[in-house]
Amino acid sequence: MEKQEKTTAAYFLRRGMRELSNHRPDQAIASLRQAVDSIPPSCSDELSQALYWLSVALLRLDERPLAIKSLASAQKLRRRGYARRLYLRSVNEYGMPRQADSALDDFYAFTNLQIAYYLARKSKSRFDSFQEKDAVLRLILDAWKQLSASDRFSGLDACEKLDIFRKTKILYPSFGLSSPRSAPRGVIVKASFGLSNPDTSLKRAADRCLCGSGLPYGQCCGRVKHLREL
Repeated sequence: MEKQEKTTAAYFLRRGMRELSNHRPDQAIASLRQAVDSIPPSCSDELSQALYWLSVALLRLDERPLAIKSLASAQKLRRRGYARRLYLRSVNEYGMPRQADSALDDFYAFTNLQIAYYLARKSKSRFDSFQEKDAVLRLILDAWKQLSASDRFSGLDACEKLDIFRKTKILYPSFGLSSPRSAPRGVIVKASFGLSNPDTSLKRAADRCLCGSGLPYGQCCGRVKHLREL
């Protein structure tokens, strides 16, 4: 890292940490993001430190999904230290914010995958109305109730559950042609979706990630991204 870049990064990092110590996490975020942006990926220790403090500021604002995203990036740069310990305490086996119990972990992984798939088909990647969002969430909840009632998850690890989640596709009504209130209910069918790389379906959640982070695949490159990250 050149001297000017190092000076700039150090300035923004110090300012962000000072604002954190003064209990101003909202102001710290802007400085810490500038610090992250000014550090090249080759400077792994400095970048990992800046990403860690950014995650602390986000956690103080209760922005858990974005904090997890920042910590997840830090894991690819440094395998030990405070960032690794905080990350492992904060995430579940899907690499998402840890919930109160494993059933909620499963539910949020399924829900985020389904919503991400639905929004990926839309040109603006967002819901057009509250009514559309409410109808989609109801259909996803119905699908989840059917899956969870079938007791198909007993004894499965996260990778095997994700395979079921990704192959469960909900057929949604055409919201542009009919109102959600009068539209027919969705139907669950089997179909493959949500895999950017077909080989990911062959990886086990507990296997070490090939990126070299030292983390299980399911908590690293194979983690389920929260909708705030999309």
